[in-house]
Amino acid sequence: MSPNLRNRLAVAGAGIPLCALLTYAGGYVFAAGLGAVAAIGYREFAGMTRGAGTRAFVVPGSIAAFLFPPVVLAAGFEGAALLATGLVLGFAALALATIDLEERPIRSAAVTTFGALYVGGLLAFGIPLREGWVLLPQGGGAEGGWIPGTLLFFLPVTLTWIADTAAYAGGRTFGKRPLAPRVSPNKTIAGAVSALLGSVAVAVLYPRFLLPDAWTLGLPRTLAFGLVVGVLAIVGDLAESALKRECGVKDSSRLLPGHGGMLDRLDSVLWALPAAFLFLAFAA
Repeated sequence: MSPNLRNRLAVAGAGIPLCALLTYAGGYVFAAGLGAVAAIGYREFAGMTRGAGTRAFVVPGSIAAFLFPPVVLAAGFEGAALLATGLVLGFAALALATIDLEERPIRSAAVTTFGALYVGGLLAFGIPLREGWVLLPQGGGAEGGWIPGTLLFFLPVTLTWIADTAAYAGGRTFGKRPLAPRVSPNKTIAGAVSALLGSVAVAVLYPRFLLPDAWTLGLPRTLAFGLVVGVLAIVGDLAESALKRECGVKDSSRLLPGHGGMLDRLDSVLWALPAAFLFLAFAA
């Protein structure tokens, strides 16, 4: 076994059970866990952009990213919208007060606000999935049972994991034509097609065996769910590849041996969570 594979398995062996326990706990424990992941992801984002010549506020932005999941849990999306508005105003004022005009304070404020929203705001869509705001009539907490909410949250997460694996296998086996050569030369059309096939398979099989009493979507909408979430997961992967290429880095950090940084693990999930919630909110 290669050292890289050994490191990847060790990180997965520690990370997956921890993620499962935090999700099962739900409530503010889960929200704090998501917030901590968001704060780490934002720090990586800020580090990359600062390396590319844009000054981002590290600590304030990390705090802002952390706050999104707990705020969504406490005050819903209305609270998140108010938080986002406060960030636009607050970071603009902070930049104007602390950064010389020659150092482009408005760009710093914009990058900081975007980073906090991108990581913290998108991860916060895991809250309504875990808490059963969609699909689970009684909710996913104490009244509706912890397990259904946990399983519903892990549906888009599992979908992205399987899609990534299928993309890797399909790309290595059949990949010839690049999907987006200027953004990520190693990603192929065959890999993307394999990822979508894996996404659809998970969308069909996962609810059938793990959410049989809660899943109310018929086969056509289930297939559409798999395709929509799968496509947006691919876009999320490409978006982070574009960010890294723009910033001139290979990985977002070296936090996770064998995996790169937190953002390298979250790239598809950041898009899959809101895609899954919005689809279920409007189509279920």
